[in-house]
Amino acid sequence: MDISGKHADADGLIFNLFSGDKVMKTKSMITMALAGLFGAFLISTAAVAAPQFTMKLTTTTANDADVEWLNTLKQGIDARSGGRIKVEVYPASQLGSAPRTIEGVTMGTVEVALNASGFYEGLDPRFGVLSATGIFDSMEQGNKVLNDPEIRKLLSTYGASKGYEVLSVFMHTPVAVVTTKPFKTLNDIQSKKIRVPGSPLFLHTFKALGAAPLSMSLGEVLPAMQNGTIDGAVGGNTIFTSLKFYDVTKSMTYLPSTHIAVVAIINSQFLKSIGPELSAIVKEEARKADEHIYKWAIEDSEKSRKLWEQNGGKSYALDGADAALFVKDAGASAEAVFSGNAKQQADYKVFKAVAEKYRKN
Repeated sequence: MDISGKHADADGLIFNLFSGDKVMKTKSMITMALAGLFGAFLISTAAVAAPQFTMKLTTTTANDADVEWLNTLKQGIDARSGGRIKVEVYPASQLGSAPRTIEGVTMGTVEVALNASGFYEGLDPRFGVLSATGIFDSMEQGNKVLNDPEIRKLLSTYGASKGYEVLSVFMHTPVAVVTTKPFKTLNDIQSKKIRVPGSPLFLHTFKALGAAPLSMSLGEVLPAMQNGTIDGAVGGNTIFTSLKFYDVTKSMTYLPSTHIAVVAIINSQFLKSIGPELSAIVKEEARKADEHIYKWAIEDSEKSRKLWEQNGGKSYALDGADAALFVKDAGASAEAVFSGNAKQQADYKVFKAVAEKYRKN
């Protein structure tokens, strides 16, 4: 068998194939094939990159831990969803007030709403437990409590069959009282008109302390203090600093064992509609945002305290006896308020027991 001849024939065939007109035709065919493949790649890439879902995240605040958490969640989802979820962040009540956006989540017009826990009591009274004095001694201890498996399991039951799920809960800021005159002892707020958040718990607590509490939206507080309608207001220290309350008063008193916890809820149907893979990504990135915000919010609170003092403000704390009395009276108020709701009362006991696990003795 003449193997060399066969090689020669093959070489000749290859030579003839790429000679003359055949070279041009073959090049044209290859070019067209490559163009077709490249076009198909572009179409495929565009299909993957095109958003399949829109996810609106909203809060009523600006330039604080709420917004930082939402932006962190957006970055994580953007990086891992491959463009399948278009995440939009709307701070500063751009989509409406807290009650309106919370309702939006339950109705499916908003995907995620993040607000102070008290705003959710209308959805489920058990959210009121998060405002109770004596559970969270500090931001650090509070986040440990909220991250405890038993508490996370408990919170996961909130919203069952109501169209939403709890996506995150974290400590936002210590609670303080700004007053037109220094509030250094409990006697200093006797009969004083103090604006409190709308939660029944705050109303009951300050009434028990001898003050005259009233509910008022945050936007009304500053002018009300300026014209003397009220003598003070309860809120987060970061809120008072960011809104420049130091232009109206210089006195801020931190309340012992009292903090604001914020809650992010997500529409249940949205989680189902995006499928198991993307749903898992959303929840995993929410947990990563939690880990980031734990330290960030503490640092933000400390910056706010320093900024308050840099602008001439004074920071006060109740002394040992008054601090103990405040915690005792606030605890009694919690027991009284929660006694009318068996689930609220049961959750309060769970929170107190878990809090003890992370309390320094």
